[in-house]
Amino acid sequence: RKMEKGLCSKALVKYFRIFKIVAIKGVLLINSTENLRLRNSMADWVNQFDWELWFTGTFKPDEAYRDTIKTKRAFKRFIGDLTKNFNKTDIEYFLAIERFYNSDDCHCHALLNGLEGLSYRQIGETWRDRFGREKVEGYQKDKGANYYLTKYVTKDLCDWDLRINKTKSHKLIF
Repeated sequence: RKMEKGLCSKALVKYFRIFKIVAIKGVLLINSTENLRLRNSMADWVNQFDWELWFTGTFKPDEAYRDTIKTKRAFKRFIGDLTKNFNKTDIEYFLAIERFYNSDDCHCHALLNGLEGLSYRQIGETWRDRFGREKVEGYQKDKGANYYLTKYVTKDLCDWDLRINKTKSHKLIF
């Protein structure tokens, strides 16, 4: 069987065990027939949350990361800046790191919650001041951003992360 690889977060490892997916040292190994099933299940799960914003962040060309883990750390610094600058302590996100198709440089996509009262401009400037270009827009469930993000979870050379309030958590069913 053909196997596909992608980096996985610790957040859903218990669900992977239930689904009998092997996670070795942070690398998710699943066969291609299970890939679509996992992706659809995760997309349905992500869609249960009431996301507010869709975010894409890219880096200045001379400061771009080729490492997905460093890109994820940069995103967490961005969240830290939002928390510090605007006193937003309950920011939730589903983050996916992607490599550009024509280079090894990474950028990030995220669904966000917990930023009510902030303008798109304030959020965008927070990213831009430190990293580069961004796009911030309202989340529209019917556009399928949940599916767009979850494809990176099962894609080669991806990384992702999730931070949600556990009291709002939904069960992930495969």
